[in-house]
Amino acid sequence: MGQTRQNQDQGRLWEVAVAAPLFQTLTYRVAPELAESARVGSPVLAPMGRRMVPGYLLGPAREVPPVAIKEIRRILDDVPHFGPELTPLLRWAADYYQYPLGEALSQIIPGGTRPLGTLQEAWAAAVELPQEGESAQRLGPKAGALLECLREAGPSSVKELAILFPRCMPVLKRLAAQGLVLLEKRPVWRDPLAGEVLPPEEPALTLAPDQKKAQTALIKGIKSGKFSPFLLHGVTASGKTEVYLTAAAEALTRGRQVLVLLPEIALTHPVGLAFRRRFGERVTVLHSGLTPAARLDQWRRIMLGQVDVVVGARSAVFAPLPRLGLIVVDEEHDPSYKQEGGFLYQARDVALYRGKLADAAVVLVSATPQVSTFYRAQEGQYRYLNLARRVTPQALPEVALIDMRPRRDRDERIISRPLVQALGEVLTRGEQALLFLNRRGYSRVLFCLFCGHVFQCRSCSVALTHHADQARLVCHYCGYAQETPERCPQCTSVAVKHYGVGTERLEAEVKRLLPGARTARLDRDTAPHGGRAVEVFNRFAAGDMDILVGTQMITKGHHFPRVTLVGAVDADLSLFFPEYHAGERTFQLLAQVAGRAGRGEARGRVLIQTRHPEHYVFQAVKTLDYAGFYEQEMEARRHSGYPPFTRLALARLSGTSEDAVKREAKRIAATLQDEVSRDKDLAARVRILGPAPPGLARLKGRYRWQILLKSYGRGPLAQTLERLRRLWSPPRRPRLDLSVDIDPGSLF
Repeated sequence: MGQTRQNQDQGRLWEVAVAAPLFQTLTYRVAPELAESARVGSPVLAPMGRRMVPGYLLGPAREVPPVAIKEIRRILDDVPHFGPELTPLLRWAADYYQYPLGEALSQIIPGGTRPLGTLQEAWAAAVELPQEGESAQRLGPKAGALLECLREAGPSSVKELAILFPRCMPVLKRLAAQGLVLLEKRPVWRDPLAGEVLPPEEPALTLAPDQKKAQTALIKGIKSGKFSPFLLHGVTASGKTEVYLTAAAEALTRGRQVLVLLPEIALTHPVGLAFRRRFGERVTVLHSGLTPAARLDQWRRIMLGQVDVVVGARSAVFAPLPRLGLIVVDEEHDPSYKQEGGFLYQARDVALYRGKLADAAVVLVSATPQVSTFYRAQEGQYRYLNLARRVTPQALPEVALIDMRPRRDRDERIISRPLVQALGEVLTRGEQALLFLNRRGYSRVLFCLFCGHVFQCRSCSVALTHHADQARLVCHYCGYAQETPERCPQCTSVAVKHYGVGTERLEAEVKRLLPGARTARLDRDTAPHGGRAVEVFNRFAAGDMDILVGTQMITKGHHFPRVTLVGAVDADLSLFFPEYHAGERTFQLLAQVAGRAGRGEARGRVLIQTRHPEHYVFQAVKTLDYAGFYEQEMEARRHSGYPPFTRLALARLSGTSEDAVKREAKRIAATLQDEVSRDKDLAARVRILGPAPPGLARLKGRYRWQILLKSYGRGPLAQTLERLRRLWSPPRRPRLDLSVDIDPGSLF
């Protein structure tokens, strides 16, 4: 009897990830009355000390701790928030990125542990057809028209009917009382793509030879039922999307599911609509730009098995799809795939590991692949697929460099005469143009000409950006803002001057030089959320604008057939940024925005304004020569010991006391260096650089110092980080925080 009771008790012991800063899971006993409701992924409230904390059931306990086991008495939702197939991925991601699993889950899953949402209910009318002419004489004109509409359309929501028949509910109730219609409440899913116009049906496409070859390889990978990673490297407008659409059809035919990741929310809707047109209602989009209710709805639909294709941004990599056969990471080079706060995961790399767990094909797609990705493809870790030609009638655009060094005339400081002339020609022909500048605001810096005072953020070590249309100085990191001053607060001089150019000023300059042009601007100020960006892109595609000025938001994946000119202003801006991959980022931005030109009937033209036209990055962009750029970039990386030749991790300390942060950073770095040096094998493969303050030494009122770890191999890096974690014992006063960023996207 005792053994039976012990077995029953063992069956009620669960491993739980609680939302607390713990690098371990805990074991709890589920109350007997909840035993049948407990499933992997169920959100729960778990006792921890004197408080209750949210958490998730991960599975039956793998070990029984030699302590008193507490009991869970509340499961928060009858629908699990993820399935058992996702648990290994979640464990790996939390472990690899050095983040507490429970806290990671609270950030990944929409709404945290809250229930996945209650479905909206709406009245629906279903017609109970009378015999022809039987009741027509007893109905008024509106009732007759309503009945006829239902007879043709079938069951309809009252909300839809009210568009054609305002205030129709009383009439429907009378019809229901006569037994002519049936009124009932039905659940309604919030559909993110509802009301969107689907792209027009296209005739059956004949794939180009390169496309056909890539499609065949992807289908073979899907059919194999094994992990098959690919790099699909194709010039802009080479038909990469069509290749993975046809591969998706194969996966769906075989009963598998498809996940498509994109770097920007604004890109998810056009791609989502292309998939819905091809595959119907079992396609949805998932991203943080949806309303909380709509996002919860989509997660619930996926959990209930009502969705086979998910198109989404970074966080969609964790969508609970149990039968994945194909994962697409489009624009794989984009830095937006790296989470910037909290759980610092890289969605592209998580997608690769997820594909490995699911025995799925994973295709990384880009016209300008990340250097490390291309290197792995060259080394044979990924199957390399190349689309070297456009499928549109036109060749790649003609790219010209405009040397800005001799152009000192006031009228040419922002937009050169050749670019102004080219814009005028575009307007004359009734075409469109894009102007790219990767800096928003009117001017980058406001300073005093007399004493040199620079207007800086009071919480961050950065200059405030001037926004003329708002008459404010704004910090783009913490949001602090103040009115634009008329005098210097230090010397009271009125000689307050602007330095540098942002998109707001560029837009103003275009309007001054070309007053007849319909000009608009797209950046984080004019489009703070994805929905607004989609609206602007739709208006531009419809021809409501002639010139669109924008930041990197306009460089990615959009198809505008009437754009024949792209201008890049102040192209040097990112080239000398203090990052090891500044050259790579500059090449990618310029090559991507250049690819927006000439995708229709007329050939495109690209004008790049630079003060360093001889630099290898600009020379490679001029000929759109990725291979040439890659060779020179790799030589620089090999010489300096940066990825893909090393693995990086960034340990960053922050706090409100600059001295305390500096002191603790030096202590940890010295102690860690001492420990590593005692292990000869580890010392030969790991370098500890720093500590030092980053370029952004103060952010949101907190001072920052960082230690950079370089390692030849992942194993030595993991060992060093384990030692770092053991060394860290945060002082109570003042409070300091330590974050670890694996494969950091920025060292700034």
